Amino acid sequence: MSPRAAASSGGKSSSGKPAVGRRSAGKAPGASSGGVSTGRGSGGKSSSGKGAPADGDMGGQGLELLEEERRGRFSSSLQAGLAILNCFSAQKPVLGIAKLADELNMSRSTTHRYASTLVALGYLEQDHARRYRLAPRVADMGMSVLDSMALRGKAREPLRELREQTGRTASLAVLDGTQVRYVDRRRGWRRGQHAVDLDLGAGASLPAQCTAMGKVLLAHLPDRERARVIGELELTRPGPNSIPTKKALRAELDRVREEGIALGDEELAPGVRTIAAPVHGPDGEVIAAVGVPVPAADYTLDDLRSAFGPSVLATAERITAALRS
Repeated sequence: MSPRAAASSGGKSSSGKPAVGRRSAGKAPGASSGGVSTGRGSGGKSSSGKGAPADGDMGGQGLELLEEERRGRFSSSLQAGLAILNCFSAQKPVLGIAKLADELNMSRSTTHRYASTLVALGYLEQDHARRYRLAPRVADMGMSVLDSMALRGKAREPLRELREQTGRTASLAVLDGTQVRYVDRRRGWRRGQHAVDLDLGAGASLPAQCTAMGKVLLAHLPDRERARVIGELELTRPGPNSIPTKKALRAELDRVREEGIALGDEELAPGVRTIAAPVHGPDGEVIAAVGVPVPAADYTLDDLRSAFGPSVLATAERITAALRS
């Protein structure tokens, strides 16, 4: 199953998270990510843009899940526990019970019971203020998933050579709902590199529309799927040049699809420019992207394209060839 398919299956909302709610009128949580946690994408809405129905007035999927639970095939408790883990992100690494309960539309007592269980099992930790954060055991699970991906193994040597050639960090990412998720990152050493890497590693994720790699992946989606994903996006403004409207995003993605390469101009964070190219799977579908971030102070967009475009494209083509061999 592809990362996109995996993110949309298994009784989850379109953002890839289980829908969890109070018995009265809960809404499906959104998705976000960072580190090895998963991503927040649909802004607390289901794929239709509406809140998840209350248990007493559930839609078709909700009724099916209730029936599955009655048959012993579905656990709402496990669903709630996973939803708690999915609340944490690079932007929200530490959360208290009140915030968790609000995110999930659950009572504080119920949230506390689930969170305490996750602490006892080693998936959450508490700080001195009794707030929660993800424990290293979650990272172990995330890295196990990444290590099992054939894509990561095929890309390892081409990414290493790209880093050696440029001195810059070489990254590989896939699309996960409305987020772009890093599968691998080979750290560079050139001046200013640490600052533009933003302390992101394998497993971290970011809003797809704010990164060159994300724009590559969005641009090459089938038209109907691209329209659906864009409809679910929340256009946040983390950088000074973040794309402001979905109309502007569609125009940018058309340009990326035509040119075969994407540039990021301080759309994710001030001082960060990026370049990315697509990786194709054995069937020709774009399944990943290779990207390089650089300091904006050192490279104009034209400099970025001329200095890194050929090597980034060549690396993506090498990974494509390896996947087809």
